[in-house]
Amino acid sequence: MIKEIKINVDKVENSCFVVMPFSMLYQIEYENIIKPCLEELHIKCIRGDEIYSKQRIMDDIWDSIKSCRFVIAELTGKNPNVLYEIGLAHAIGKPVIILTRNSDDVPFDLKDLRYLYYDVNDPFWGNNLKKGLTNLIAKVLENPEIDNYLSDITTIPKIDFPKISQTKPDKTSTKKSSINVVGNWKGQWTTASTKHEITLSITQNENDISAVGTITYDKDKGITVVQQIFEGKIKQDSLTIQGVNYTFIERGDSDDYGLDIFDLKLNKDKLLGNTYDKDDIKLKTPITLERI
Repeated sequence: MIKEIKINVDKVENSCFVVMPFSMLYQIEYENIIKPCLEELHIKCIRGDEIYSKQRIMDDIWDSIKSCRFVIAELTGKNPNVLYEIGLAHAIGKPVIILTRNSDDVPFDLKDLRYLYYDVNDPFWGNNLKKGLTNLIAKVLENPEIDNYLSDITTIPKIDFPKISQTKPDKTSTKKSSINVVGNWKGQWTTASTKHEITLSITQNENDISAVGTITYDKDKGITVVQQIFEGKIKQDSLTIQGVNYTFIERGDSDDYGLDIFDLKLNKDKLLGNTYDKDDIKLKTPITLERI
């Protein structure tokens, strides 16, 4: 006997449910790219850890997937929770836009769906990702119907999609940066008796920062040289940049490298502040960078 299963999707809002690992590695991507992109299109952005209610988190996630217009999923690393929530969205026909830093992380069964690859080694990856995401969202919104990913599943009642405001964002409300940190910087810091030297090349688009840093340190039996990609934001005369990817130029005696975070404040031709490992944000170390 075949049992018919009906899922009641009684209300669809102009919202997007964002599915991604809860990790600092993806925080800049979410705050600086995904969320602003949706807000500029007048679409409410919802992420699982931003839902505050007394019911189970899984109930919150299920309600958000049922009520959203579409889903954006960060699939880098094949996080099992992300894959599970993609499955929930597909079960009720919700369009899913997949983002990944590694195309091999997209399962074979999903490769014919909408997915967007981006390379964090590209110093302009943030702007390119935002443009690509905007184009994919436009294609999703062109289709007013719920997609049928799976047979024998019916959504009830007929979906009435709300209209999205066509008002363009007020560009005059965007505050331009009051400081200019574009250029090359050199500095050093010491952790666990190991001196780190860094050369940092910064590019700036108003309040958005992209940077490439070359970090050198001598630990135990050899010199290690690391190239690290940073993304960040400017707020007034301060900036925070966070490492999003790294590669060894010379490995030395190091097996891996913890991505860095810098909290800095511009003081004439110097950037003064602290650096800390993303895995231990309480352990801060002073750092000074000077223009070169």
